Amino acid sequence: MMKRIQIVKKLLIICCVAILLIIPWASVFGIKDPGLLEAVNIFQGSAFLVLVTAMVLQLFYQIRKKPLVQDVAEQESKEADQKDTKQLLFKPATRGSIIIWSIISLPVIDFIIQFIHHNLDLISIIAGIGFIVFFLWGWWTLTVFIFTEDSVQIKSYPFYLLGINIKTVIRYADITSVSPDAKIKDNMYGAPNKYRIVISTDGTTQGYNLWHYDKDIVAKLYLRFQEKLGDKVTLE
Repeated sequence: MMKRIQIVKKLLIICCVAILLIIPWASVFGIKDPGLLEAVNIFQGSAFLVLVTAMVLQLFYQIRKKPLVQDVAEQESKEADQKDTKQLLFKPATRGSIIIWSIISLPVIDFIIQFIHHNLDLISIIAGIGFIVFFLWGWWTLTVFIFTEDSVQIKSYPFYLLGINIKTVIRYADITSVSPDAKIKDNMYGAPNKYRIVISTDGTTQGYNLWHYDKDIVAKLYLRFQEKLGDKVTLE
């Protein structure tokens, strides 16, 4: 019943956003300049395509997704049938870095083109630098988990790739709870952000984004925590 309510709510949001984006706002505010009218229409059309597509895809995911507890149970069953060493290293899919660096390359290419044509646009350069900084931050927030005998090591994915030994070490004995972040659970735009794990210790609580983690890897990650911490791990 709750899932149906969430689906109906998201359908209503999609309808409202679509209606708002279809309204010719340039005419509403009395814009007459042809160039400005064209720019507003392009921006509004792009916003309509991106936002509505993202929300429809997220709704499709919401309808098809299985509860995390079911994913973990399935992974536990698979591991019981395997004789391989259990997975102790968890990292995001490589496609995450590829997507981020592909996006970062766009303003860099724009800078190069502007430089070649001796037509530097200060506003475009500032916006491009902000764009690059934002996505570099996104790359830095990709997280790697490494399980050892008595602790879990958490480090930034770029540090892992570059072999930089900067990490957070949390002893299992210090952890009081591990759970999904309830704030992310129903995120309307949650395609890459649908998983976020919250680890609580004595006096501190820290959330880690599982950006671009495949759902089976997320299930295995929680399964490792369950094996180490037992009932301190909740999946709801």
